[in-house]
Amino acid sequence: MLYFNIMNIIDTHVHSAFSFDGEHSPREMIEKAIEMGLYALTFTDHIDVSNYYGSHYRQSELMPLGAAEIPPLKDEYKDRINIGFGAELGQFVHEPALSRKLIADFGFDFVIGATHEVRGHEDFYYLDYHEQNIPELLRLYFNETLEMVQTADIDVIGHLTYFLRYITGRDGIVVDLNEYTENIRNIFKIAAGRGIGLEINTGGLRKQGYGKADPGLEYVRMFKEAGGEIITIGSDAHRIQDIAANFKEGAEIAKAAGFKRTAYYEKRKPVFVELE
Repeated sequence: MLYFNIMNIIDTHVHSAFSFDGEHSPREMIEKAIEMGLYALTFTDHIDVSNYYGSHYRQSELMPLGAAEIPPLKDEYKDRINIGFGAELGQFVHEPALSRKLIADFGFDFVIGATHEVRGHEDFYYLDYHEQNIPELLRLYFNETLEMVQTADIDVIGHLTYFLRYITGRDGIVVDLNEYTENIRNIFKIAAGRGIGLEINTGGLRKQGYGKADPGLEYVRMFKEAGGEIITIGSDAHRIQDIAANFKEGAEIAKAAGFKRTAYYEKRKPVFVELE
């Protein structure tokens, strides 16, 4: 494991136009990151392996993942910024064999494990929570997330409280997560034991009606108490305007939880950076 004491910002979660919801090319995002003075930028375009998205979607939109374009950019820009080629892998447990093959075939630097939907349901983004059994959805969510950290070849857990962006932020329904504290603590203990980190995703801070990081301080501190050692900070940017957005707040959460360093990944190994 390598250590750096640097002043620059690292963003470990951005989506280029190779994601179905990304707006800008990798080169455009790199140039913007250099202009902003970033030390490192990791592309984590979507791989959502689930029945909802379907085989045609996986083949036409996800399989290429910028594999022909992003790795050469790493070398081209190596004297100006550290570029990572990663993936946000959604729903590993829905199709584990396909997930493992994708991870093995593409030679990623970094893999975020995410749960955007649970079996039998659409992505949390598309659900109307006034018509859903929310406790059952969350039970399934934490069960699948636990299954993911038990079995998946991932580096960090992505945006653990993703669902709150839509249940609370968009649909205005307050959720008490205390019922799931033991589920979350168990997820963290297993993740820590396997060397899996936790992402502080600042994307939720930009969501109107929500305005919180995913997850917030309570759960980052719980991860630390469970033995977690690796924290990454990602903007979840889907356009150049959001690269490294709200990173001051993300770093403050990490420090308040007791972390003295954050990380980015090279060839699936964490490179640690001291928090200021």
